[in-house]
Amino acid sequence: MHVLVTGVHVDDPARAYAFYTEVLGFRDVLVVPGSDLYILGPSTGWELGAQINLEPITDPLTRAYQQHCLREARPVLMLGVPDAELEYRRLKERADLVFRLELTRDAIGLHFQIEDTVGNVLSIHEA
Repeated sequence: MHVLVTGVHVDDPARAYAFYTEVLGFRDVLVVPGSDLYILGPSTGWELGAQINLEPITDPLTRAYQQHCLREARPVLMLGVPDAELEYRRLKERADLVFRLELTRDAIGLHFQIEDTVGNVLSIHEA
């Protein structure tokens, strides 16, 4: 068994789509903007990993949970890259990103955290 699709609640699905594709390099799997449907796959090919459904927040409980996770810097996704230091340097060049954790090596390996601009913290790991 493996994860096929996971959902990430976002403030604005269209803005999230731009961030996840243009900044992180995810690819379209199923995109229907008029229905706020944005399912993305890994940059290496959708068939090689779990897909992400960028889900609009439609209720106050989900909004409260998302805000809690953001406030506490709890990542909603752990993303893997072949070279975390290279990815860290690439993203650090952007003036518009908020880093929640600088590049760190600890018991879970080399990683860092960023905000995705739509209400979430992402943890990026060397994998």
